[in-house]
Amino acid sequence: MTDRLDALSQALISAHDGGAPVGPVAAEDVPADMAAVYALQNKIMAGIGPSGGWKILAGGEGEPICSPIPANRYFENGATLDAAKHRFIIAEVEVAVKLGADLTGTVNAETAHAAIASVHPALEFVGNPFVDRDATPRNLQLGDLQSNGAVVVGPAISGDIQSAVQTLAVSLSYDSAVSKSVETGANWSDILAALVWLAPHAEKRGYPLRAGQVIITGARVATPMGYAKQVEGSFGAWGKVSATCTR
Repeated sequence: MTDRLDALSQALISAHDGGAPVGPVAAEDVPADMAAVYALQNKIMAGIGPSGGWKILAGGEGEPICSPIPANRYFENGATLDAAKHRFIIAEVEVAVKLGADLTGTVNAETAHAAIASVHPALEFVGNPFVDRDATPRNLQLGDLQSNGAVVVGPAISGDIQSAVQTLAVSLSYDSAVSKSVETGANWSDILAALVWLAPHAEKRGYPLRAGQVIITGARVATPMGYAKQVEGSFGAWGKVSATCTR
């Protein structure tokens, strides 16, 4: 089973980096539960390198679903990304937090708040390493680092945004045309609660939350990219993040 998990993780890593897309996977190799999902994520991380942060949905119902994100999938604002090679299919605008201190051991809302150095607009690019994504079981997509392809982190925003995140006006634009906009989302308490849950989970899995890492907290806006070249996420007057996608 270990050899098969190794082979699957390497195939997914390769497909995200321009290699052959992954075809149908044998039923016995599809993660059966969240423990198996996270085992596949860890195997992929072991094959790529260190973690640069995590993704988690803040404000959702039930236990969060999360994934570490490799450090080499983080990029600075204005980055140029090879969308064709990495098979980007969807862009998402997210609220990201950057840690100024480690979050390990006993964590509560107060220690999580104190550990956050800054808040940023971010773009997450969803990659599709599969021949037929629609036919791919959900647990396999979750095991594939929740389909993460890349994260572009925008400039830090004033700390005053903490009181405004729940009613934040967020928009996603492709080639200067607004694709979608929303004005509601997780509040600051939701984001802190997500970090409180994530910290022991991440530490137990061997990828603890460290100073300098960036955690994205769930898509505020997400739409298919098509062949868009210029992608921009906007938080209105609070700030923007952008990337150029080559094809």
